[in-house]
Amino acid sequence: MRTVDVSSKPVTLRTAKAYGRIRLKSDTVKAIVDGRVPKGDVLQACKLSGIFGAKKTGELLPFCHPISFDHVEVEVKLGEDTLEVFSFVKGVGKTGYEMEALTSVCASLLTVYDMCKGMDDIMVIEEIRLVEKSGGKSQWAKDLKGKKVLVYSDEDTYSLIVEYLRPLEPSKLEMGRDFRDKFDLIIAAEALDLEEDFVGLETVVNQKLFELFPSSLKRGVRVGRDRRGCMAIVLEPSKEMIRAFFENFSYLLGAWVDGSK
Repeated sequence: MRTVDVSSKPVTLRTAKAYGRIRLKSDTVKAIVDGRVPKGDVLQACKLSGIFGAKKTGELLPFCHPISFDHVEVEVKLGEDTLEVFSFVKGVGKTGYEMEALTSVCASLLTVYDMCKGMDDIMVIEEIRLVEKSGGKSQWAKDLKGKKVLVYSDEDTYSLIVEYLRPLEPSKLEMGRDFRDKFDLIIAAEALDLEEDFVGLETVVNQKLFELFPSSLKRGVRVGRDRRGCMAIVLEPSKEMIRAFFENFSYLLGAWVDGSK
């Protein structure tokens, strides 16, 4: 048994929304509205429990990472014989907030059940579901389909780079130093002149590599355009750096290529 290793994931803005519903007697709904439930204010307790539930998710679920978030909001709506809960969790992290939002809803609904069980013996928690999430790999990852890629390196390093490029399914993947053909992307593990540096991308990439290898990062990675206008990435010729680069950023290469045009 193990948790998923998220150490190589980038820190990005992520959100999650979850929904849940409990069915009650109409008399119980009226008691909640009128403030006649013996244990107190059900709606406020429901909201507070949802916030606490989101905070305690990592402690309750053994395979869920104990991650921090920046915002949680719980809304409650009463119907004639239902109480609905909506939870929204937002933060900047390496993994998503689905479980925090779902746990928030669960805690809210269980609080309603606990507070009203003495006066309602037919309560049913009918539904708990994820409504939407954003910020994960599914939103911004992009492969290299339809892209021509040239790998500029020695044979030993080439095999390592290709190991990461092939799953991205480029339409053409070549090794060499012949730049006469038009390529969409050049991956170099040797010195390569760039006409323009993409400073923002370079900063993000090298900051991540420094976090992973603070004592061994030397030249770092360069990202930019070569003299033919092709996007180029010049990697530090170290196997550990090359692996770290692709494990962190390979699923962004397609988006970078499209954005560089």
